[in-house]
Amino acid sequence: MSLLGKLLKKSASNASHGPLSEATHGPDLAEQQLSGNLEKDLQLILSTTQHPSDLIVRELLLQMGDGSEIRAAVLYIDGLAEKDIVHQCVILPLMQMGHQDEVTLTYIEKFVITASGIKRVNSLAESIKGLLYSNTLVLLDGIAETLLITSEGWEHRFVSNPTSEPIIRGPQDAFNEVLRTNTALVRRKIKDPKLVLFPIQIGTRTLTDGAIAYLQDVANPSIVGEVKRRLMAIETEGILDSGQLEDYLEDSPLSPFPQISSTERVDKAAAAILEGKIVVLVDGTPFALTMPITFTEFLLSTEDYYTSYIAATMLRWVRFLAMMMALMLPSIYIAITTYHQEMIPTELMLAIASNRSGIPFPAFVEALIMEISLELLREASLRLPGTMGQTIGIVGALVIGQAAVQANIVGPVLTIIVSFTAIGAFAIPNYNASLAIRLLRFPIMILAAVFGIFGIVFGTSAILIHMIHLRSFGVSYLAALTPQSLKAVDDSIVFKKPAPSLKYRQSFLGPKKQKP
Repeated sequence: MSLLGKLLKKSASNASHGPLSEATHGPDLAEQQLSGNLEKDLQLILSTTQHPSDLIVRELLLQMGDGSEIRAAVLYIDGLAEKDIVHQCVILPLMQMGHQDEVTLTYIEKFVITASGIKRVNSLAESIKGLLYSNTLVLLDGIAETLLITSEGWEHRFVSNPTSEPIIRGPQDAFNEVLRTNTALVRRKIKDPKLVLFPIQIGTRTLTDGAIAYLQDVANPSIVGEVKRRLMAIETEGILDSGQLEDYLEDSPLSPFPQISSTERVDKAAAAILEGKIVVLVDGTPFALTMPITFTEFLLSTEDYYTSYIAATMLRWVRFLAMMMALMLPSIYIAITTYHQEMIPTELMLAIASNRSGIPFPAFVEALIMEISLELLREASLRLPGTMGQTIGIVGALVIGQAAVQANIVGPVLTIIVSFTAIGAFAIPNYNASLAIRLLRFPIMILAAVFGIFGIVFGTSAILIHMIHLRSFGVSYLAALTPQSLKAVDDSIVFKKPAPSLKYRQSFLGPKKQKP
């Protein structure tokens, strides 16, 4: 019977009589060392990993110069390790190894294994960690060490076009779920030895790898240190997406406004690094986190920097107008039709009044019905697959809107207003910022229904006061709207200079180098 068969039979016998004493009652995993006995070490690895069905154990007999044999075993996780690498660079060289007077791990490491990355470890924890990180293990009987051989080969998406941040003109490469692919994409954009990729690992069970990317001679050291401190202080069992890190990193997690930007665009992440910001890449997610940020950045698009500065400036004004429409247009309708009819022309007021003559609800309830219907349609269209979701969104809005008007539940004027509100929310480039605006729309509608225009003024004032006090890693959330000098107006929501005139980095980031 093979060695693996004996181990499995022994494990089954132990399982029928009770838990394994070595796995259950032995020392902590981090303290256990390999014994050098091949059968015992294999049994320890199998029992600690709960006898996984995807663990491949390949037994080998290595010939010694004196005619004796030494047992060896090659272990890897099927689906994580690349089988061709394991076969061509590990198993085949071991089987073709000439007869040696003495077989040692040092000899195998330097003269036999042809893989590029090799590491020697002697603890059980490091060996299992290497297996789970797609490495291949080589064990020799009589030697209390093992070789960890790099052999990554899991399935993943190739570099593709951005799906959530599409643009007409500009680079079309986006991050994917593999950390090393993402760091390579960043290095393709920034070929500078000063680019730092500081490694991190988060999650006691997922052991999610990540990297903090910044320019050593540009980024503010205090901001870099604060990002590292917050990441190191995270205590959680698992991180599956970079979005889970935002609550741990934000200065004010209870605020509706995002204080960290996320992007799947490589060029946008590279531009943020060149400005002196810090980018956090996380394995398993195609979205990178950018920090610190200001609110105006959510109204800027990557395409602004690839087109004429005149067109970019005009589009920024359009997006600002769209944001104001998405936030306050229904509230203005409620306030005017309920309290301030004298603020609009008489003919328009008579037209609105005639359209609302048969509607049994006040303006606030009418607007609330339409806004909730819009949010339901938007959410439903996102959850349905592909073209079906787009069809349901368009047809549902047309059918429900027309039916609601004909049934005298809502007026046609409000239908137009809600449509413009939705268009304004869609025009905001950042999805998280759009969510914040959509959320804040409802309390302002309530204030408008109770206090009229004064309620809208009070609500917007409260939002502005909150934004003034908001910080992103010590940087004021509205710093871009309060420039300290004229040179800071080079690139703002109000105006964008031509590319040759953009000579200064944003001063509120405190970069080491002010000029690029």
